[in-house]
Amino acid sequence: MTTAASASAAVAPQSDPEGFYAGGFAGAGAIAARIVDVDGFANWGRPGHSVDYDHAGFVGGALLGRRWDAGGLGFRVELDGTFGRLSATTSRLDPVGLDETALSEVRWVATVRGGIDRPLGGAVVFGSGGLAVARVAESVTDIDYGGGLPPRIDPDDSFIGRAADAGWVVGAGFEVPLGRAWALRLEGAYLDFGGRTYTVNRSGNNRCGPGNANRPCPYDVRARLGLFRWGLVHHFDW
Repeated sequence: MTTAASASAAVAPQSDPEGFYAGGFAGAGAIAARIVDVDGFANWGRPGHSVDYDHAGFVGGALLGRRWDAGGLGFRVELDGTFGRLSATTSRLDPVGLDETALSEVRWVATVRGGIDRPLGGAVVFGSGGLAVARVAESVTDIDYGGGLPPRIDPDDSFIGRAADAGWVVGAGFEVPLGRAWALRLEGAYLDFGGRTYTVNRSGNNRCGPGNANRPCPYDVRARLGLFRWGLVHHFDW
């Protein structure tokens, strides 16, 4: 004979099940970028002049993971993909002429993370970290004026770079069970993709600031991301 208590236990939500899980998520992402005019070419005579620029947008994606218990701790490994157009621009690279626009953009991010978790009340809290790869595009567009000609792009003082950049990610969040197989998930993550160096004045026809030689002039660009995501996760029995 099945008692009411045992029947209730049979359908009680399991806050931290072992096994594989998968889900989808949506939320917000913010890109934060910095460009450094190493020699003071754009902001003439001010070596190391830097400009920060950022912007936020909508993101969505999916994840796949595996969780297990060992030694009294919960462990997990996850693979996820985030998609969205996160871009930020600034025209302050040359604060006098305002004729140089810097752009940093991320279209997708993939991460592989390992983490630990523990129950807290009826939920599970977790922290994770690992490797990240993102499709990053960075550019500077210089517009020339005068000479009786309409405004035009100067290709010698402009650049565009597109690459799948590698970096690192750390994050934390919690899951609340919704029945035996489903869980509602909330998490935040920080991602850093380091920096790249690009050159303008590639023909070397101008100096890179007062007293410098005629040569290509470097700009350093760095991109970072913040993600805030709500998700719905399904835990499998295998």
